[in-house]
Amino acid sequence: MSRSFAGKVVLITGASRGIGRAVALAFAAEGARLVLAARSAEGLTEVEQEVLTLGAEALSVPTDVSAPEEVAALVGSAVRRFGRVDVLVNNAGIGKVGEVADGSFAEDLRLTQSASLFGMISVTQQVLPVLRRQGSGAIVTMSSVMGRKAFARFGSYAIVMHAVSAFSDALRQEVAADGIRVSVIHPALTATDLLRDADVAEMPPPFRHMTPLSPDAVAKAVVTAVRRGQRRVVLPRRANTLLLAEALSPRLGDLVATALTKRRIAALLGMSSGKTYHETISVPST
Repeated sequence: MSRSFAGKVVLITGASRGIGRAVALAFAAEGARLVLAARSAEGLTEVEQEVLTLGAEALSVPTDVSAPEEVAALVGSAVRRFGRVDVLVNNAGIGKVGEVADGSFAEDLRLTQSASLFGMISVTQQVLPVLRRQGSGAIVTMSSVMGRKAFARFGSYAIVMHAVSAFSDALRQEVAADGIRVSVIHPALTATDLLRDADVAEMPPPFRHMTPLSPDAVAKAVVTAVRRGQRRVVLPRRANTLLLAEALSPRLGDLVATALTKRRIAALLGMSSGKTYHETISVPST
C-alpha cells in the first residue's frame, strides 16, 4: 500500500462526519498524522478511534471555526503536538436551501458565510505562518460544482461557494513563491448530511433524482490533488459538461441545468445511475 504521506501532518476541519471523516481515514491510510477539528467532540472521538485503528496518530480538537479564539487554539495545539502542519483541508461548512425571495435567505447566507467562508479564511490565516516558516505545504479548500454554476433554490450556498473558489484562486497565486500549493475541490452532490433536512420537493431541481458521489470518492480525489499539486478538481468529470456550457454562455449553462432536471437526460450524462440523495442517506452508515 502507498504511504506517500507517512509522517506528514494533516489538519482537517469538519472532520467528524461526511467528507471530513472520509478525508481523515484516507490520509491515515497513507501514514499521515491527523489533527481533527469539528464542533462535535463525540463525533471527533469516533473518527479518532477509526484513525488509530488504521495505525495513524491523531489529535482531536473540538473547534467552532467561526470563533477566532478557538481557531487559534486549534492551530496552536497542532504545532505543539506535532511541530508542523503539512496539509490543511478546509472542509467545515453548512448549506441552506431556499429561494432568493424567501424571508430567511439573507440569514441563511449569513450563517453559511460564517461557517463555510469566514471560518475557512480564519483557519487558513492561522496556518499560513506555519507553512511559510516551513517553506512548504498544501492547502485544500472544499468548494462545489455550485462554486462555478449556481442552481435554483441553492443561491445562498452558491454565493459562498463562488467566494470560496475566488479565495482559492487568489491564495494560490499569493503563496506560490512560498512553496505552498493550493487545490480547490468542486464536488457535485455528495452523500453527506448537508441536505438531510431538506424535503425532496425543496431540493434544487437537478438534485432530486441525481445519484450522489460517495464521501470516499471525494476523499480519494483530495489525497490525489495534494499528491499531484492539482489546482482545481471537478467531480465527477462529467460535471465539466455543465461548467463548460456555463463558461461559453449563461444561456447554455441554464439549458444544461434545466436538462439535468429530466431523469433520462441526467442518466445519459451519467449523473443519475442509482439511488437518489435521500435514498442514499436513509441507509445507515457502517
